Amino acid sequence: MNLSRLLEDIQSQEYELFEKRLTAVIEKAYLQGVEDGREYMKSKFEYPERMRKSDLAKFFNCSLPQVEKIIRMDGFPRDKAVQARYPRDKVFEWADKNIEYMNERLGIYISQAEWLRLIRGQKTS
Repeated sequence: MNLSRLLEDIQSQEYELFEKRLTAVIEKAYLQGVEDGREYMKSKFEYPERMRKSDLAKFFNCSLPQVEKIIRMDGFPRDKAVQARYPRDKVFEWADKNIEYMNERLGIYISQAEWLRLIRGQKTS
């Protein structure tokens, strides 16, 4: 009986340890998500509401000739009120939905991790 009681105590302690570790992992993931959201919003508002081609080049991390190809792609958002301006929020949304299309059409091969670095305003390697 003493041995079975000892095993129950060990299992109980293992469960408590597992629960604490799981809680720590979940909390860390949550905090990272919050931080990622803050970084995204900070980088998003780094760009003007009506972007110019130079802003697009910075956002897509490419040259102006490459921007010319991007803005000619199907469905790329344009500002209807001001010529040669592009609505920031719609550009972000379009880029998010069209990464694979851009990769195929323009040969800009960026991974999801590189895309997140671009959103956060970090340079890619």
